[in-house]
Amino acid sequence: MAPTTTKNKSAGPVGDGRVALERRALELAKSCPADLSNPRECPLCEVRLLPARARRVWIHHLSLDELEYLATYHTCCYVEKMAARVR
Repeated sequence: MAPTTTKNKSAGPVGDGRVALERRALELAKSCPADLSNPRECPLCEVRLLPARARRVWIHHLSLDELEYLATYHTCCYVEKMAARVR
């Protein structure tokens, strides 16, 4: 009898990257990493108002491109906010 296999979203380098992006998005969905607020212009503003379980489900359903967008958006925003503090 052949061993049973399960479809695992996190198998392999692409899946591992997705898992890391989902974890990052979950952290970002708690609050702004720059000042722990919830800016209205942030793409996660409304998501932050959801209960934790609903945020996890919402993030889990995002495409890889959407997860990458959120990570990139927040990296750029964080850099801009930190640069503004030193001016």
